[in-house]
Amino acid sequence: MADLFDFAEIGLSHRDKKVYETLVAHPGSSLRSIAAATEINRGSVYESIKQLVDVGLVGSIEVGKQRRYSASEPHTILELLHERQAQAALAERTALAYIATLPSPTAVGDVVPFATYYEDLDGVAAILRDVIVTCKQQPGHAYRVISTKRVRDHMYQNFRNFTQRRIAEGITVRALAVGSGGAQDDLSERKWLSAKRGEAPNCYTLIYGGKTAFITMSDTNVLSGIVIDNPGVAHLQKELFDHLWQTT
Repeated sequence: MADLFDFAEIGLSHRDKKVYETLVAHPGSSLRSIAAATEINRGSVYESIKQLVDVGLVGSIEVGKQRRYSASEPHTILELLHERQAQAALAERTALAYIATLPSPTAVGDVVPFATYYEDLDGVAAILRDVIVTCKQQPGHAYRVISTKRVRDHMYQNFRNFTQRRIAEGITVRALAVGSGGAQDDLSERKWLSAKRGEAPNCYTLIYGGKTAFITMSDTNVLSGIVIDNPGVAHLQKELFDHLWQTT
């Protein structure tokens, strides 16, 4: 039950979910009994109760001098999802209207933007979002990846549903995995390369549209990436990738 649905989808935490599940199983519970059943301290249980009450997933009654809590009808979760989806759709329309009002970028003097640097998990998530946005606008909706295990194991932490988003948008990917690991997902093809010069290189490459992103990890496990926005560079990387793909 715990792994089927993430309460983050309705703006709640794993702790809130644990409290809610306890109240589904034991309606009319006191704060003390919820804390005992969940092994969460009473203060934290109370905070979760407030969150659950605010969204309509928990109600309460006064029994003598004690307040008792019960879970609302579980299908309320679906209503909360529908509300968030409607809000997201409205926000998307508003964002599109806003984007249409923005001026086109112009170079400052003779300086033309060429590469952008990103750092840490949020920076890598920004690159992954750019992959989705860029590929949606390209014919074929496809990109290429050269992945290595060390970077791959960390880079999706702040965009955990990236693969689901990619598949939902109909974006295909070809991946060359250096070393072991990597899953075969829908709309993806994968081949494996062995590292012939010792340990697999600490770099993850994304080739998409007219852009190439190189993501690496420091000795202290800090991710950083650079996106080169240049069709010529991207074209060369695609040629090299396709040659490797055909000969692997």
